[in-house]
Amino acid sequence: MTAKDYGVPKGLPKQTTSICPECRQLLTATLSERDGKVYIDKECPEHGSFSDVYWSDAELFLRAERYAYDGIGLINPSDKSSGGRNVNVVIGDKPFEMLTCTALANIDLTNRCNMRCPICFANANQSGYVYEPDYDTVVSMLKALRAEKPIKCTAVQFSGGEPTIYPRFVDIIKKAKELGFAQVQAATNGIVFAKDFDLLKRSQEAGLNTIYLSFDGVSDDIYLQARDRKMFDIKLKVLDNLRKLEKPPSVVLVPTIVKGLNDKQIGDIINFALKNSDVIRAVNFQPVAFTGRISREELSKGRFTLPDLIREEGEQTGYTTRDDWFPVPIVAPISKLASMLLGENKVTFTTHPHCGIATYLFQIGDGKVVPMTRFIDAEKISKGFNEIATETAAAMSKIEDRYVDGTVSDEFRAAHLEAYKSGLKVKEGYKILKLLNSCIIESELPGGMDKKKFTRSIRAVMSDKSKETLAAFSWKMVMLGGMHFQDNYNYDVERVRRCGVHYATPDLRVIPFCAYNGGPEYRAEVEKKFSVPLEEWKKRHGDEHC
Repeated sequence: MTAKDYGVPKGLPKQTTSICPECRQLLTATLSERDGKVYIDKECPEHGSFSDVYWSDAELFLRAERYAYDGIGLINPSDKSSGGRNVNVVIGDKPFEMLTCTALANIDLTNRCNMRCPICFANANQSGYVYEPDYDTVVSMLKALRAEKPIKCTAVQFSGGEPTIYPRFVDIIKKAKELGFAQVQAATNGIVFAKDFDLLKRSQEAGLNTIYLSFDGVSDDIYLQARDRKMFDIKLKVLDNLRKLEKPPSVVLVPTIVKGLNDKQIGDIINFALKNSDVIRAVNFQPVAFTGRISREELSKGRFTLPDLIREEGEQTGYTTRDDWFPVPIVAPISKLASMLLGENKVTFTTHPHCGIATYLFQIGDGKVVPMTRFIDAEKISKGFNEIATETAAAMSKIEDRYVDGTVSDEFRAAHLEAYKSGLKVKEGYKILKLLNSCIIESELPGGMDKKKFTRSIRAVMSDKSKETLAAFSWKMVMLGGMHFQDNYNYDVERVRRCGVHYATPDLRVIPFCAYNGGPEYRAEVEKKFSVPLEEWKKRHGDEHC
């Protein structure tokens, strides 16, 4: 993170940059509070004024801003047009510098799909062309991600279309692991993994860590409306097949939430995840983004924001309150300190504070479900890590400045600094342990737990032994998250600049998620540039492969 950590201007009202939903030209927009909600208002000289709910809870909006950090940017050496500078994303005709590293890279393996979903932002099977980079091209994209500076990309998600129908799907997973990706994921509807156990097994053996499984509800009436076919048995079959594996990939359920369709099944989805937490580790809710033109009345009725998710979850389950949810960058100070102490830049989640939210649920031995925030003061931890990191940075800067006059050799200076860092690690380690201990709310711990035992279990959650340790305490754990991708009505360039989910393209560019799928919509440009017309594809491969 930069010295100027708090890069997002805080408070309301304030101005940002948005786009016209009609012509997509850049506009100045105002974020302001009305009736307890935060609205984004903008006016296009040609198409008039537009207003939309940005966050439906102004108090939560302002609270989230307390965790706003700017990252150290992103340099993509493989993109020669950037000239070795921080990557820019061009919106309209203006470049904007990206401020966050690639926390998760998306690579679309194909735009072919074995479904035709009405709510798919990838628009698979409807474009008139087939986008499917060959194996060598995808490998080049992976290598480009691993060459990023100052932080190498460590997590990649293969998506589409439907990535599991890509001819060399298993080979690509294996290659990603060989190149050093710690997290290899696949975003899938589950049809192939439900029907082809051998492919699932080979994918796991090749190194697949996580399956992002689209999951819109627990009854087929939802799937018939959202996906135009029954799908619930498919989801169950995927879980059953995973249980047959010795070390199955973890599952993240990904419900696309559409107001009036499945927003009243949020609680049922969470309870389903808890019931199946032997394979399901998280639920990542994604409120639907609106594509194409929509009336103001339809926009008002259909808009579902992250605070709406928090409210619905609380009302439907009683598990959490609004105080149990935090924005993604609450964990940024932890990575900031780790980068200093380890002497290398670590992936830091400096995403915009209004992009995503999360909490952890524990189901303890007696069946009671409790959020982690009841046991741990998360805000105190975040603030404490930031204070330690700031003190560490000042101490390290002081020792570096001691020899700037050239009185000692560079080798001596480097050796002295390394020795100082070693001592600092021990010193800061004690500070961290003391901080963590002070943040545990012992009076709220379940029966039979004390601080020491709880600390061990939490540390295990972050390790490969999490399942075994939680099982020993008869606990189940599921992470809940929400990620609201933008559309042309609520588009905020400041969110795009701080995006941590990037697409890699065949010409080795990296593009923020919301810029790729909305706003200037790079997706259409990239796919047309690297695609084959549908009729030509059919001649080569036959209709059955489309």
